[in-house]
Amino acid sequence: MKNIMRSLRCFLFIAFSTVVVLHAQNLSVETKIKPAFKDYFGMPRASIFLHLNKSSFVKGEHLWFKGYIYNRLKNNLLKEPLNLYVGIYDSLGRPIKRELFISKEGLSHGQVLIDSTFETGTYYLKASTSWMRNFREDDSFISQFEVLSRKNKIRKLNEKELDIQFLPEGGHLVSEVLGTVGVKVLNKRGYGVQDITGVVFDNNGDTITSFRTNRFGLSKFDFLPVKDKIYTAVVGRDGGNPQKIVLPKIHSKGIGMSIRRVSSDRIMILLGTNRATRVDLGSKPLTLLFHRDGLLKHMEVEFPKDENYISHILDPSSFHPGTNIVTLIDNQGKPLLERLVFNRSSIKRGFLKTSIDFVDRDSVSVNIKLDQNRGDLHYFSASILPENTKAYGHYSNIFSTFLLEPYLKGYIENPKYYFTEVSNQKDDDLDLLLLTQGWSKYRWDNTFENPPMNIKGFETGIDIYGRLNFELRKNQDIMFYPGEGMLPQIIKMKEGSGSFTLSNFLLNRGDNLKFTIIDANGRFSRPNLYVMIDDGSTSDLLHERPLEYLSTNFEYQLSDSNNFNFVLPDNTIALNEVTVEGQREEGIYVSPFVSEGRLIKVTQKTEGNYPRLLDLIRSSGFNVWEAPNTGYDRIRITSKRPSALSLTPPSPRLYVDDIPYSDFNILMDFPTGRLESYFIDRSGNGEQGAAGGVIRVYTKKGVVKDAPGLGRKYVSSDFFEHTVKNGFSPVKEFYVPKYASLNNTSFHNFGTIDWQPNLEIDKNGSTSFTFNHLNMERIKIFIEGIGEGGVLYSTVEEVEINPN
Repeated sequence: MKNIMRSLRCFLFIAFSTVVVLHAQNLSVETKIKPAFKDYFGMPRASIFLHLNKSSFVKGEHLWFKGYIYNRLKNNLLKEPLNLYVGIYDSLGRPIKRELFISKEGLSHGQVLIDSTFETGTYYLKASTSWMRNFREDDSFISQFEVLSRKNKIRKLNEKELDIQFLPEGGHLVSEVLGTVGVKVLNKRGYGVQDITGVVFDNNGDTITSFRTNRFGLSKFDFLPVKDKIYTAVVGRDGGNPQKIVLPKIHSKGIGMSIRRVSSDRIMILLGTNRATRVDLGSKPLTLLFHRDGLLKHMEVEFPKDENYISHILDPSSFHPGTNIVTLIDNQGKPLLERLVFNRSSIKRGFLKTSIDFVDRDSVSVNIKLDQNRGDLHYFSASILPENTKAYGHYSNIFSTFLLEPYLKGYIENPKYYFTEVSNQKDDDLDLLLLTQGWSKYRWDNTFENPPMNIKGFETGIDIYGRLNFELRKNQDIMFYPGEGMLPQIIKMKEGSGSFTLSNFLLNRGDNLKFTIIDANGRFSRPNLYVMIDDGSTSDLLHERPLEYLSTNFEYQLSDSNNFNFVLPDNTIALNEVTVEGQREEGIYVSPFVSEGRLIKVTQKTEGNYPRLLDLIRSSGFNVWEAPNTGYDRIRITSKRPSALSLTPPSPRLYVDDIPYSDFNILMDFPTGRLESYFIDRSGNGEQGAAGGVIRVYTKKGVVKDAPGLGRKYVSSDFFEHTVKNGFSPVKEFYVPKYASLNNTSFHNFGTIDWQPNLEIDKNGSTSFTFNHLNMERIKIFIEGIGEGGVLYSTVEEVEINPN
């Protein structure tokens, strides 16, 4: 062992003598690697992070979240609008609830109700987009949460049964080549076991080296293997029954790789081989690749004459920010060895300072300030919980989700540990994690042979498919009412076609769609249709789930009484964004384009003075020409006000029941007695394209109770109606649940004080938010966020309020 360490120190001395610049050329890189990367990573890869307000809930609460979608190539928010699919799965990975939200400018927020369908136990939340389905690697976000019952006991594990793994760095051990072996010791549930010791012996019983596992059950050791020897590790707890494990196979030929930090800003790469391999290599060049997400740096490697080792010292600029995949390839572009390295020095990390603006009897205002003003917009979400909360047990944060987890295969225990209160020890622990992870999750055979296809685009909204079960006549069209807040529209049908597709509508679950046939005279009739809604979601099982960790972390009791009533039933009713107690009042629907006070009601006197609608329009200051026996423009209406841009007076915009019309033919023989009310404005009321004025008339038709839509509602016999069952989930405003008590242990351990999903900091460098402090003297604020320039933030702030 002394000879090994002496050899290693010699290599370190040689390596420190030069820093290699990564600009060497290699034929296989240019002809094989770069084209493959261009094809495989040409479509941007994205990661999703959902900041959940808690990780433990009871029935009656909402799970609130803020979503951040990250472009890993550009290291900033993915700006394209996207559908965000959020699914809830039980402990076996079976789907139990699906929600659909919209992401704009890389941001989203929403909620999931923990309703009576949730039993006590472990659940998983999965967030994804249709864009991610283009890729073989699953970049969905998965987070575990618990639904609590009255009492929970910690489950005792049998840690006598250990899973012990030995993982050679780079992939394999080579005879007579100094190598590093990673050690992973897991318990029956897959968690690392700390303080497991091991001693390595050769087949002569001589001690080679020893090791001890860290808090995650990881360790490593160096040794010089020899082909004809068998190496055995005796592993166990101090004073316990040890297990004997034979180390992995030793190859007679090959190359070994060892990567380690030799200073705070230097990384050494050591490659070694033996004489038999050197003969096979001859003068064939080798190349080290440093890559991720299609980014690529490379350098040529050539062993010195009559030497079996070569080492290089690299500074952080030689690597990409964050996770790097280091791969050794031969002159044919074939990967030989691979190892992951993390470059922390280039990460864009920001820090926050919190302070109290003011405290009054009921509320408190908290100020958040950037550590340095970067001049761009920053987005944050904040979960405010009691000081002694046990309900925030998330093991991932925005750093680990965007910078580490996308590149590793398999489970990572507590990944946010490596990005919280960073130290040299945590850097060493992170490097040990990457050593024991082996090769990255990107398979080289896929990279070379199976590039992704752009099948799913950046989908926004839902699609509506319709089939006509009748023959549409030439003078008829299908009119479609998309729901509240959107204009009706004519569906353009191709001649001879019996179906239609309407794409990218932002329809909420529960919206009522209406379809009607409209003829040349503006009369409506009910069509016979088949309608299907496609929101782009897919049915799946959650096959790869994180280990169940939350339910084993703590013992709790939610209520001291026998009547479990942590959250009281809520009989509040939301009415126009005002919360009241009691029964819902019936709504009165008016046009969203004209306030009720500006609509003029049609009376018997109006009908007597202006029997036809054209008479009413003419009396309101418009020029009206009637030519019933001419061609298309049988009615012509223009403003009496001259246009500064044209010699021809402009025509007004016409809407009948908020349906826009491109001509005025519908007004031929239109009696004023059909109207209930009207709005006529010669100035155009500020509407786009209404320089010639605006005419809005509303007919005397029945009102359908509680039916969403624009302004007027029509008799149901004229319409085919379809209720959207799989549309977007309406986003609610956060409210504090009605807890049975704010003073007991249950609330202090698992209650919610406030949730702020949409905090923004502009060029001023700070922002404040106010909430009800619920008489808490101390609170914890869990903050996650990102800046427009890609700076990431994750912090926990303990704030003292002292409301008294």
